Amino acid sequence: MFNFELYEKVKPDMNQRHMPVFLRKLMIPSAVTEISDLQHILDSLDAVVYVSDVETHELLFMNKYALKNIGGVNQFDDVKGKRCFEVLQKGQKKPCDFCTNPLLPKSGDTYLWEFKNTRNNCWYQCRDRLIRWHDGRQVRLEVAADITERKTVEEELREAQRELKVLAEVDSLTQLYNRRAFFMYADKLRKSLPNSSSLGLMILDLDYFKDINDSYGHEAGDTLLAAIGQKLLSFSGDGTVVGRMGGEEFAIAFHETQKREKEDFANLVYKAVSNVKALYFKDTLQCTTSIGVSSQPVSTPLRNIMRQADDALYRAKSAGRSQIKMS
Repeated sequence: MFNFELYEKVKPDMNQRHMPVFLRKLMIPSAVTEISDLQHILDSLDAVVYVSDVETHELLFMNKYALKNIGGVNQFDDVKGKRCFEVLQKGQKKPCDFCTNPLLPKSGDTYLWEFKNTRNNCWYQCRDRLIRWHDGRQVRLEVAADITERKTVEEELREAQRELKVLAEVDSLTQLYNRRAFFMYADKLRKSLPNSSSLGLMILDLDYFKDINDSYGHEAGDTLLAAIGQKLLSFSGDGTVVGRMGGEEFAIAFHETQKREKEDFANLVYKAVSNVKALYFKDTLQCTTSIGVSSQPVSTPLRNIMRQADDALYRAKSAGRSQIKMS
């Protein structure tokens, strides 16, 4: 095993005539060469290599890559005697919360993990293991490869996937779930509720919305739809799913409770939508809404609850619009 303590006494850049006489007698040229070669190999690696005491966290060795890229120094003497967290992390005054010392297998097997360094903000894949030091104590050997480029690509891929999911599920005009996503998440909500619960569902249809498009143009209609969508979006959250079903029709699925009784909730939504005002150049656009509401035990298929709400909406529109009907 590489004797770091011995190497510190006889490292190649030291003139051997300054060595104690007994060391010169003990050392042979081949041993010095082997130490020199091993040090050269470690310093040539484009990876962090360091050794620290498991108990005291004292740094016992760092290769040149680690010294330069994380420690910010040129030689080990500049950090000798310091603890690993003081050199390897930014502003750290105590052992790191993510320190792997307690996690290292006693068998000497490698513990593999990844983290973002707080000094240089680079990501590393770390291979840690316990080894026995020349004086018999246990120390941690870590070899860490820079994986920042890989992590950047992974994050870009995740962001692209998030964007694709938004494009696939969200209506671009109102920022609400589109029809397909609404059915998916509404049914997911239904299945997640306790068996004794009820799922409420309301369908909203904006009254005489065609008149706005005919009078002001579709751009004006889109402006009002976007404003109403933002208002409806404020109702979304835990236990509530809001979507645009198409055109000027919207739907809300919700967990009906004593604090959110279907009729009270429908009246709240009705007032909120009917009070929305959208400015289009010099004109202020506004319209009322008709709402059909249904509420059934969660064991009822979503399509059945939807059909009942749709029937209630038809009755609200047939009765003169701008009102709420319960199934």
